[in-house]
Amino acid sequence: MTEATDTLLRRLERAWNDQDIETIASLFTDDCVYEDFAEEAYVTGPDGVRQFAAAVYSTMPDFSLTLRRIGTGPTHGVSEWTITATWRGEFEGVDRTGTRVEFSGLSMFEFADGRIRRNSDCWDYTVLAKQMRVLPERLRAVL
Repeated sequence: MTEATDTLLRRLERAWNDQDIETIASLFTDDCVYEDFAEEAYVTGPDGVRQFAAAVYSTMPDFSLTLRRIGTGPTHGVSEWTITATWRGEFEGVDRTGTRVEFSGLSMFEFADGRIRRNSDCWDYTVLAKQMRVLPERLRAVL
C-alpha cells in the first residue's frame, strides 16, 4: 500500500458519498478514462466523469459507496466496494422507483501525478437486475 494513493481512493470514496461532483472530477487527470463494464459506459476527461457521476445520482439519489478493501501502489490500485441506494426511475424500461439496491464490485485504477488516470469498474449486472425483478433485454436475447 502507498499512503498517497490510498488517501486518494479514500478521498474519492468520500466525494462520491458527499455527492461532490466537482471534487470527484478534480481527482482525475485531464486525460483520464472512466469505464463501467456492466453499464457499458466509457467516458474521458473530467467533464466525462462529471456527466457519469450526475447520471449515477439521478438514478440513485441516496447513493452510498463503501470501499471494503483497497490495495494501492505508486502507479496502480484496486478496490472492492459495495454500493447501496434507492433507485429512482426506469430500469430496463420498467419504473422501479423506490427499489432498494445493493451490489458489489471491483475497481482497477491507474494513477499519474497524484490523480487517477484510469478507473475501470467491474460488477455483475444480473445482481442488480434480480433486485429490480426485471430481466434486461440484452439477456432475453440469449434465453
